[in-house]
Amino acid sequence: MNISLDDIKAINGVQAVNAVEPWHAEGASTDTRKPLGNTLFVAIKGEHYDGHTFVRDAASRGAAGIVMKKGSLNPFEQTDRTPPVFFTGDTVEFLGVLAHVLRQRYKPTVITITGSNGKTTTKEMISGLLSGTYATGRTEGNLNNRIGLPLSMLNMDQAARIWVLELGTSGYGELAGLAEIAAPDIGVLTNIGRAHLEFFHDLQGVARAKAEMFTAMGPQGVAVMNADDPLVMDIAGRFRGRVLTAGFSSHAQLRIQSYVSRPGGMDFTVVFEGGEHTLSTQMTGRHYLLDMALAIRCARHLDVGWDAIREACARFVPFKGRGSVITYANGVTVIDDSYNANPDSMRSGFSSAAERYGAAHIVAVIGDMLELGRETAQQHAALGEFLAGEGIRTFILIGKNADSTLEGIRASGVQEVFVHRTDDLQSAADKLVLLSKPGTAIYVKGSRSMKLDQLIGAYDARMRGSHA
Repeated sequence: MNISLDDIKAINGVQAVNAVEPWHAEGASTDTRKPLGNTLFVAIKGEHYDGHTFVRDAASRGAAGIVMKKGSLNPFEQTDRTPPVFFTGDTVEFLGVLAHVLRQRYKPTVITITGSNGKTTTKEMISGLLSGTYATGRTEGNLNNRIGLPLSMLNMDQAARIWVLELGTSGYGELAGLAEIAAPDIGVLTNIGRAHLEFFHDLQGVARAKAEMFTAMGPQGVAVMNADDPLVMDIAGRFRGRVLTAGFSSHAQLRIQSYVSRPGGMDFTVVFEGGEHTLSTQMTGRHYLLDMALAIRCARHLDVGWDAIREACARFVPFKGRGSVITYANGVTVIDDSYNANPDSMRSGFSSAAERYGAAHIVAVIGDMLELGRETAQQHAALGEFLAGEGIRTFILIGKNADSTLEGIRASGVQEVFVHRTDDLQSAADKLVLLSKPGTAIYVKGSRSMKLDQLIGAYDARMRGSHA
């Protein structure tokens, strides 16, 4: 993305030193460990580092310009070889305002996605569905906060006419601020779930936070909503613009009529505007079909044809850490859903696995769910009781809240249950190897900081020695 001197001058209160036309930067960065050739380096003071200490390094690595907080010492002598330095009151705020300036200058169609579960998956699906028809850019990874979102926008391919952006939040007011930066034309809400309860306390609090994205959109905006979620539809009822819906519900505009799991994916039928369309995907799990339905509804609104949709759906594969599957020669399957977890994503993930592989074949590897606040013990216990009630009988529990999960398993009244409780990932991997019989499906899920991806790596190394 080309950033001009006029773009920076449009931001109030910026003081420029050694900034002479002609000048431009290609994108922006906050990290000197990444290539900086001709980018704008924005120095941000974080919890563990201060970007101002790296500005000389940024210049030596080819940064076209430097952004620093007012009051910081300019480490450069003013010469022809010195990059321009832009001083601003708040470098994080500067990043967001500059991203908005570029969004207004290039005028792409902006699609933003939020929700308690499925944001990144839905973002990737929407991008995949649109990219065959339009030049499309998207958030890389899950850069969805007040630093990551502007960086994603400022580093978009300049040719992209549609930007697909993920917005995250863990506090009130965050989504409102992100929506102000992105100025979405289309907003997608995947669901309202029990995530970040430490900050939002209950589902109504989560809904209040997610509604901020739509409050920021005017009557010309379009909302794509999960028809199966009453709290989402409550937000839809208050939205000033046009509402599009998708889901399994009979009142969804785009409805998933049926689906069947098969080796290597699913086949499913959607009903839309009186027509039936049979599609296939390499994804597995009912919950992914809802994400896909929202993405398809968005694509149809933008006039993507059914042939293009059919081809894109067939290419979708499980994303690493979000339901990706490893199959071993001895008939053991590992479902890696280790990227993150909350009570609702735990239930939907394990339920889909039980439906696909049979509950009796599941080994449930459960890491702690974090940021649940005062609900922590209750939610872990409820999860244990739910999973035992689903018919799962083999558990490996990891983390400080494992005892609460175990209490829930016991409260279910199920008698014959195997539970291995540990805080050591290697111990868990060793136990998994012993439990790995033909037909076993190991489902791994927990909050990101539990590092269950390392458990899967340790297990995989053991298994590939003899069974891969």
